[in-house]
Amino acid sequence: MTRVLSLVAASLLSLVGMIFPFVLGRVPTGLNQSLLLLMMAGVAGGFIYGAGFQPDQKWLRSVIAPAFTWPLMGLSFALLVWLR
Repeated sequence: MTRVLSLVAASLLSLVGMIFPFVLGRVPTGLNQSLLLLMMAGVAGGFIYGAGFQPDQKWLRSVIAPAFTWPLMGLSFALLVWLR
C-alpha cells in the first residue's frame, strides 16, 4: 500500500512541478526554485520506492524510504504553496 501511495504522490507532485512555474508567472525567485529542487528530490525517491526498487546499500534504502521522502515532498509542497 505504501508503494502505491508513494507512486501516486510522486506522480501528482511531478505534475505540480511542471505546472507551478507557469502559475508563478514571470517572477522567478531563488527560494521557489530551491524548494522545487527539494520537492523533486522527494518525488524521485517516491518514484524509486513506488516502482519497487530495493537497493543493496542501507543508506540508499533509508533515502528512498517513505519515512524520508513523504515529509520531504509534503513540507516542500506546503512551503511552495505558503510562499506563493
